Amino acid sequence: MKKIVLAVMLLGLSATSLTAQEQKTESVEKVENTKTTEEVLKAEEEAKAKTEEAAKLAEKEAKKLEKEQKAAEKKAKKEAKEVKKKEKEVKKKEKEAKKEAKLKSAIAKQKRNVSKVERKITKLENKLSQDTAAGKLSPVAIEKLKSSIAKQKLKLVKENVKLNKLERK
Repeated sequence: MKKIVLAVMLLGLSATSLTAQEQKTESVEKVENTKTTEEVLKAEEEAKAKTEEAAKLAEKEAKKLEKEQKAAEKKAKKEAKEVKKKEKEVKKKEKEAKKEAKLKSAIAKQKRNVSKVERKITKLENKLSQDTAAGKLSPVAIEKLKSSIAKQKLKLVKENVKLNKLERK
């Protein structure tokens, strides 16, 4: 009987201990499941936080790059504007140089015209004085020469006026 009581007690204890173990296992599993769920949630939150941080950093980087790009574009525009300005100045100087060269050429041409008219007047006056002294000219021819000389003198005055205008420029 003692053996039976002992066996029953052992059986009862083992059954109780098995039940206690099962309960412990279940509670451990629940705790583990809870811990696992909590860990998963924490991991998900951390992942979200990291993702948001990475997104913010990427956004900041994108803004920074955009600012740098805008600054570079602005600088390029400014440089292009300066280049255009310098090109304009060069063209203006070239234009002025051409204008000055053209003016010098016109002045030289006008001086040649003036000297040509002066030579013509001198030639006509010499012819008039020599032919008059020699008696070769008729009164009509003398009048013709005098009118030619007068025309040439008027032409000389006009040429000198043109020359003065050109020299003033």
